[in-house]
Parts: sequence; structure tokens; C-alpha cells
Amino acid sequence: MIHFTYRLTSVGWATATIADEWDEMSVPASYLCDALRDFVYAVLSLFFSTKSECGWEEEPGKVIWKFHRNGKRLEVDVRWSDGQESFTGKDDFLHFCSEVDRQLDGLLATWTAEGYQRQWHHPFPQEAHSKLKQAIESEAQSANA
Repeated sequence: MIHFTYRLTSVGWATATIADEWDEMSVPASYLCDALRDFVYAVLSLFFSTKSECGWEEEPGKVIWKFHRNGKRLEVDVRWSDGQESFTGKDDFLHFCSEVDRQLDGLLATWTAEGYQRQWHHPFPQEAHSKLKQAIESEAQSANA
């Protein structure tokens, strides 16, 4: 089971932590790209395809997030472009999506959309968040039918 957290840490900076029972990796995100929006859209695209990825520009370097869905299972691979650190884990697809959704809910509760934009310099990914919630609900209903 993968655990995912995303926290705004200072103006223009955030930290994502991804972990499972064996490993953990903290990934900084900078204002150089709209990291959270790109991440949420990459996860959301897995409701319609089996693979997706996104990259977070860093100072210096880049972190590449790769996702591979196989039915109800998901594999997540996170790597620095220079290979200095990596994480690979597997999870139930809907569990991981729900982890991401909870982090988005938490960010809104903590910061509000306006506060998030002041802190992050990019708007809160409301459209992506809404689409993710709808996709999770639809997939969960299909699984229970």
C-alpha cells in the first residue's frame, strides 16, 4: 500500500512524500512548474489509459513520476533525472487515487483556493480535483456493481 502526502512548505515550494512498507522518498516541488496540477492530471488519465507520467522541474534537475495501471493495480515509479534517488511501489489503483484526493481536500481545508495560489504562485487545480473525485466515485460504483 502506498501512502502519498503533499504539503506546501514555503512560498513557491512544496514537498511530496511517497512511501510504502519498505521505502520512502520525499520529493520537493518548486514554482518552476505547476507540479500538483500536472500530477493530478497524470493520475486522472489512468482512468482512461494504462500509462502516464509527469515531470517536476527542480532547481536543479527534474523528477519524473511514471504510473502504470494494470486493472485494479497501480505501479508508481519516481526518479530523479540524474538517478540519485528513486521509489517504486505498487498499490490498489482506487486506494492511491483516494490518497491523492484526500491530500487535495486537505490543501483546500488548510489554505483555501486563494491562499494556495498566494503560497504556490499557481491556482489550485480545482478542475482536475473535481474530475478525479468523479472518476473515483464512478470507478468505485462500477466495481461494486
